[in-house]
Amino acid sequence: MSTQPRPAYAPVIIKLFKGVIYSNDSHWNQLQSYLTPLKEFFGQLGLEIRNYETDGFAYLTQPEADPEDESEPLPRLTTRHPLSFKMTILCILLREELRQFNTSEATGQLVISIEKIRDLLQPYLPESNNEEKFRRNVNSLVKQAENLEFLRQLSGQDDKYEIRAILKAKLDAQTLTNLKQKLAEYAANSTSAETDS
Repeated sequence: MSTQPRPAYAPVIIKLFKGVIYSNDSHWNQLQSYLTPLKEFFGQLGLEIRNYETDGFAYLTQPEADPEDESEPLPRLTTRHPLSFKMTILCILLREELRQFNTSEATGQLVISIEKIRDLLQPYLPESNNEEKFRRNVNSLVKQAENLEFLRQLSGQDDKYEIRAILKAKLDAQTLTNLKQKLAEYAANSTSAETDS
């Protein structure tokens, strides 16, 4: 039985199906070299490659179906993760840290401690006056952020996390601005409610 030779970029296809590819991955250069045929391949499946070469990451996304397209819609390959209110707050705060890091002279990866994460979240979580409950909630949010690949725990350092660049794609500058405005309004309303009570 004859089989077609597999393309040289087959490992990249599999990697992208599994999740985000970062620039420190052994297949990163292969992704950049074969970007055009890879885009054509995934385009036939209704998928797109989001390639952030400067920031050092790439991932697959599935655009919304065209409402005027009468063909049968494709099943969703990429999973959507609705974020809770608390998780949205954490994402905004981490994204703002990433924005500040990128506008500074700093290079390399952005590392944040669990203590710094607690400090950032403290004004926004109502259970912050209960230390044990507050710590449990922060730990839970951090674990969720790890599962979403927004944070990566550093090897051998339980209290240190890298803020992943993928967060820039998930929360672009305009989205960040809009969410920060809503967060400021929420904080202002919460303060007002406490004052009025």
